[in-house]
Amino acid sequence: MQTPTARYSTRLTSPDPVHLELTLKLHTYPHPDREPVKILIIGSKPAVSSIVVALHQLGFAEIFEWTDFLSAPNADRPLQFQPHEVMKALVKYLPKT
Repeated sequence: MQTPTARYSTRLTSPDPVHLELTLKLHTYPHPDREPVKILIIGSKPAVSSIVVALHQLGFAEIFEWTDFLSAPNADRPLQFQPHEVMKALVKYLPKT
C-alpha cells in the first residue's frame, strides 16, 4: 500500500468518488502513525463560511468536519480580533515524517 501524503491536489483530480472518500476518511481519524494538524479560520461568519465551502468544493474537508462557530479569543490574548469575528477549527491527521 502506498504511503499517504499531504498532497491533496493530486488525489482530488481522481474521477473515482470512492477513492476520494477513502482519502478524506484517512485524514479524518486519529491513528498512531499520523499526527494531528489543527487548522483555524478566523474572520466574519460569511467569510469563514465561504472558506469552509471552498475547501469542501476542493475536496479538502467535509463541512461537517469543522466545529460550530466559536467566539474568537478576546483582546487579552496574543492574537487581536474584532468583536464580530468568529472562528472554526478542523483537525486532519497526516502521516508522521
